[in-house]
Amino acid sequence: MESFNSEYTQAVGFNLENETYGIDILNVSEIIKPINITFIPNTLDFVLGVINLRGKIIPIVDLNKKFFDKFKDITQDSRIIVVSVEDNTVGFLVDRIKKIYHINNQNIENSPETVNENIQKYIKGVGKLDEALVILLDVNTILKEGGYKS
Repeated sequence: MESFNSEYTQAVGFNLENETYGIDILNVSEIIKPINITFIPNTLDFVLGVINLRGKIIPIVDLNKKFFDKFKDITQDSRIIVVSVEDNTVGFLVDRIKKIYHINNQNIENSPETVNENIQKYIKGVGKLDEALVILLDVNTILKEGGYKS
């Protein structure tokens, strides 16, 4: 088995709108099936509400709504990726988990400048693999902009 080190980025791959995205595995606490989401009034429109995960209240962000301004139904394949950065913990609702990608850092490029600037600021880079391109998200930017505190 190949050993991975700082020359590689390991990312949890998932689908949104039929594209493959990834979040650095170091930011992922766990992946869960959607559970009872409690709606909180007067929150940002892409915040679905909060969940109680083993006694901790965690806001849930619908990434389809945040990036593409549309809600998708929660399906059997939907998952919540619980991410933690510093003292912030948030759940990202995604369409489907794909797999863990091991991407050589030499195969990660900046995203094209033609990408919509509303989404561009959330992208760390694009990982090139034999089977796919993986759009790597910058979790820090997503969390800072949302002002999430759990």
